[in-house]
Amino acid sequence: MSADRAPEKTKRLKRLWARRSVRCALAALAGAFVTLTLPPFDVLPALAGYSALLWLIMAEEGARRPHLGRFLVGAAFGFGGHLMGLWWVGAAFLVEADRYGALLPVAVLGLPLLLAPFMGVAAVLSALASPTLAWRAVGLAVAVSFVEVARGVVLTGFPWNGVGVQVTQSALLAQGAAVVGVSGLAIVAVLLGALPAALFERRSRWLGAPVGLILAALAVFGAFRLWTAPPTAEDAPRVRIVQPNIPQHLKWAPQERLPNWQTLLTLTAGDGGAPDIVLWPETAIPFLYRPGGMEQVMLTEALAGATLITGAAEIETTAAGRRTFNAVLTVGPDGVVNGRYNKVRLVPFGETVPLAGLLERVGLTALAAGGATFAPGEQAVRLDVPGVPPFQPLICYEVIFSTFDVPGDVAFIANVTNDAWFGDTPGPRQHLRHAALRAIERGVPVLRAANTGISAVFDAQGRQQAVVPLGVAGALDAPLPAARGSLYQRLGDAGLVALWLICGLFGVARVVRRRRIHVLR
Repeated sequence: MSADRAPEKTKRLKRLWARRSVRCALAALAGAFVTLTLPPFDVLPALAGYSALLWLIMAEEGARRPHLGRFLVGAAFGFGGHLMGLWWVGAAFLVEADRYGALLPVAVLGLPLLLAPFMGVAAVLSALASPTLAWRAVGLAVAVSFVEVARGVVLTGFPWNGVGVQVTQSALLAQGAAVVGVSGLAIVAVLLGALPAALFERRSRWLGAPVGLILAALAVFGAFRLWTAPPTAEDAPRVRIVQPNIPQHLKWAPQERLPNWQTLLTLTAGDGGAPDIVLWPETAIPFLYRPGGMEQVMLTEALAGATLITGAAEIETTAAGRRTFNAVLTVGPDGVVNGRYNKVRLVPFGETVPLAGLLERVGLTALAAGGATFAPGEQAVRLDVPGVPPFQPLICYEVIFSTFDVPGDVAFIANVTNDAWFGDTPGPRQHLRHAALRAIERGVPVLRAANTGISAVFDAQGRQQAVVPLGVAGALDAPLPAARGSLYQRLGDAGLVALWLICGLFGVARVVRRRRIHVLR
């Protein structure tokens, strides 16, 4: 009886496999599985989800309208991945649940739907490679890295949780970002994830050799870069990073302004030696800071000779009207502002509302700063003020962009942020990983101050030197690590483009060879 049932069960499974809807559902599950590679889980074997994606894409070969099928399978994979990787965004809509709670499903489902087509395009482009599993794996890896670059640019860009991040739980592999950037590491992630499928098929087992060589080269380079890390100078500036841990629903409450201000000052004064630089988080100052009042006196006493780098809301009045900026200010030991940067990349629906005139009529306003809509700054800047080495300020999610630097060298990146919106979810941990990767790509330390979230110091190799954990009020003191520069900082995506060209030449050579063999036969 069981022998009779076996062929019937096999036929049923084949019929299910033949359905595109089933393949898309399996692709979404595979995409969700791959997100286990991201913080806080960091499960590297979960990359095997790319093997499932590869099989599902190749199952479209004999199907009707195969390009459409590949796109849908890839988009389903992307949707599952972004849904499981970004579900925590919905927590921000619960801070003021009476006002924004109804929009939570739109945010949780809408963002993955917007991002899903990128992986669909990669799946379609993978078909340009020779029709064997190994070569399709190579084609998919190159295509994914290409669309990852595009994801950081199209519609202002949103490169959160790039595919390359999926191999950065290893400090050795992460150092490759110093050469090809995180988008270049996407090639490594996809090839490594596709390896189980390649080894399963006899004609494609050759892929194991180049993947092994790539991993070995990355490991050697990573070990060399970590081993040759420049030491911290004995006279390096001392940095104090303040994390006040103010709950988001109290951050802008009028009755909490004075207590919040006093918390910042108390943590700044500390009980240790005086620092050279103090770093406060995003929009830390709970009012418009203007020298000349008691606030200046209080701040000067707390700084005790240090220079402050802080997030703040700033308002400008022009002929066109008033504009509010999410800014970074530098304040000298005398309490006078001597440097400023206005945030360039604003968070859609968090700090600015696309089609604002239309959407505000139905009550949709920005989440940040009590519903205020920020104006964008003009450009990234390097701040060079007395008492502080030249540095680049990055506000909140600006730190997720690989190609957002400034002319000239900087000694460090100051990243001010506020992850209190997202509570104890994967969001703050993922954000922290992006900050570490910017240190590797740029070859400079990153100083990160969060209202709450995770405040930390990273050296130029992306290694965490000091930390204030999530949900803790406190301050950390650390010397400023040494900068070293990187190939990626000098050349940008040129190294990645070279990888694309090399893979393309191998692919063309493969096609030409197959055609010659066919003609000879």
